[in-house]
Amino acid sequence: MNDANNDIGLRERLSQNFQRFTKAEKAVANYMLINFDRLAFETAASIAETVGVSQMTVGRFLRTLGYQGLNELKGDLRNEIDSGPVLVSNRLERIRDTSEEAGNWDSFELEVNGLQSAYELRGTPVWSKAVKTISGATQVHVAGFQTIRGIASSFAERLTYLRDGVHQQDGCDGTFAEVFAGNEADRCIVLFEMRRYTRLSHALLSAAVEDDVSIVLICDSHCYWARDYTDIVLPLRTDSRLFWDSQAPFSCATGLLLDDIIAHLGDAVSDRLNRMRKLQDRFDAFQD
Repeated sequence: MNDANNDIGLRERLSQNFQRFTKAEKAVANYMLINFDRLAFETAASIAETVGVSQMTVGRFLRTLGYQGLNELKGDLRNEIDSGPVLVSNRLERIRDTSEEAGNWDSFELEVNGLQSAYELRGTPVWSKAVKTISGATQVHVAGFQTIRGIASSFAERLTYLRDGVHQQDGCDGTFAEVFAGNEADRCIVLFEMRRYTRLSHALLSAAVEDDVSIVLICDSHCYWARDYTDIVLPLRTDSRLFWDSQAPFSCATGLLLDDIIAHLGDAVSDRLNRMRKLQDRFDAFQD
């Protein structure tokens, strides 16, 4: 092997070298990062089929990493992989065995896996960095386009209750002037994205990189280009047997994020909520 025996683990090498990879290599690397705890059970064929590349591409990429094959890589994984708890209990197996609509429970299990992916992210270094970035920015701009727009809107509205300087961006003005026209420091963009990805997301993130705006990207696990723009990537498993991919993991992740942002902001949240309650009373916004 070239560098597989060095002191840097596979996960770190994939992250550190991500920008150097080709488009196809990024797709494989992204899959490996998202499904790190499952790699011991994968084959080159299963990775290739899921990612949408050839087995030859997977093999070449492994050699780029310094491995002669997937079996050699698995040997290095033994000290890196932590076995997570199985969340789908025997009760689910019993339901599936007796159900006439077994396909429904296949989809249910996938959604449970998606929710688990949100909880697995919580407490990781990248999650903590996302919480600190969103909490500490002077202005937080939240965006999500097309089918993911509702998730972004809900997150922005709830975040507004916790802190000021929150803005939802839809790009309707054609300029994103609220993000880029001023001179505010410590700006942050929180972007939600899932397949099919929009060109507008790429344009917004490219401008953010050029303008030195911090980026938190919350996306599905297939978003291989996410790390081209930021190292604060929160990938979620959204696979479903339904027509649309599941958005439940996004709702779960935003709820967890908001809780951790509250903890990070501390007493400032209480002051903000008191002001919001006074405004609610003044405008008689809610029924008792």
